Amino acid sequence: MHVLTANTKKGDKICLANEYTRATLEYWRRSEEFFCPMCGGRLMIKLGEKRIFHFSHMSAACLESNFEKESAYHLAGKKKLFQWLVRQNIPAAVEQYDPRIRQRPDITFQYENRCYALEFQCSTIPENLFIKRTENYLQANYIPLWILGGSRVPAHIGGTVTLSGFDYLFLQSSSGSPGVIPYFCPELGLFSFIQNPMPCSTAKAFASIKKIPLHQVSLNSLLSPSLSGSLDLNQWQKSLERSKLAIGGNPKSAYKPFLSELYNAGLNVFLLPPEIGLPGYFAPAISTFPVIWQTYIYLDLLAKKEPGSLLSTGEAAAGIYRRVEKGNIGLRRLPLAKEMSVEKAAGEYLEMLAAFGVLAQRGEREFLLQKELAFPKNNAEQSSMAEAFYRKYK
Repeated sequence: MHVLTANTKKGDKICLANEYTRATLEYWRRSEEFFCPMCGGRLMIKLGEKRIFHFSHMSAACLESNFEKESAYHLAGKKKLFQWLVRQNIPAAVEQYDPRIRQRPDITFQYENRCYALEFQCSTIPENLFIKRTENYLQANYIPLWILGGSRVPAHIGGTVTLSGFDYLFLQSSSGSPGVIPYFCPELGLFSFIQNPMPCSTAKAFASIKKIPLHQVSLNSLLSPSLSGSLDLNQWQKSLERSKLAIGGNPKSAYKPFLSELYNAGLNVFLLPPEIGLPGYFAPAISTFPVIWQTYIYLDLLAKKEPGSLLSTGEAAAGIYRRVEKGNIGLRRLPLAKEMSVEKAAGEYLEMLAAFGVLAQRGEREFLLQKELAFPKNNAEQSSMAEAFYRKYK
């Protein structure tokens, strides 16, 4: 296991993220003994040409560590992020072990009277371990700040990115900032931000990517990013049609229960109104295709109401949770995005329906059904309705 921080025999702490000369480190390697702050095991200084200078355990493993082995890329990232904080006069420490939670954040620092635990994550770890570490930090009064390795930035094709459930764990949100996933590449000294991902399927999402050199990013802009970008509704419409094909184009579709329920209701996935299958900033909370979970809101709520009836965000969210229990809808775990929730996603969808005249908003969470959705009778009519809808609301 490779680390940047060690204790001397006298108990002094040495951090190689500080710029020590090779001569100084060679002298220490000859004259000093170093020990792991976590397990107490012996460490040696490694002064190779390819890796950054670091300590390495002399035994096979650090018994008190549940952390994965660190690559040169990871070590370089920790070092650069630490030095980036120091240049902003922010008190920071590398690999400071906290015995209360038996964890050692990559970097801990204080900012505006609050304690932060920064993790620079380059490898995939189990979701439950990510959740556990995050919860432990919160219980110890740290604000967790997770950053993905820049080598993991997905390709941006046709306005979309492919995101795994692991990528979504890093989605951060705050009031006024729907969502951003931060990446950092130490080799390029570059931050990349995936901004406002709006899922169009389980894996793909429309998003913008913003790349900023490290020296142009302040800590405050990382904690409260200024988001930008817009959605190309023509691209969304094409994606929606591909989603419908993925759902209903295969007779052995995994979505057969959904298709059967549509059939029993006299509906067809290819003949849905354009108001079903809309993008949303808070939709990452739900992993199922938007066209599916929004159809369920129609079936479970809108279709059961008469024009002039009241309905609420709470009713829509409750319907989604019932569908989750039945296995019809899947949710994502977003531990860093507390603003993302089923309630927010459901409320955002109802607000869009209000903007399109289907509903009328009567309060923060209450709506009046103004008119029933009009369903097309054939493909030509569906195409015409969708074209008119997107042209009107682009």
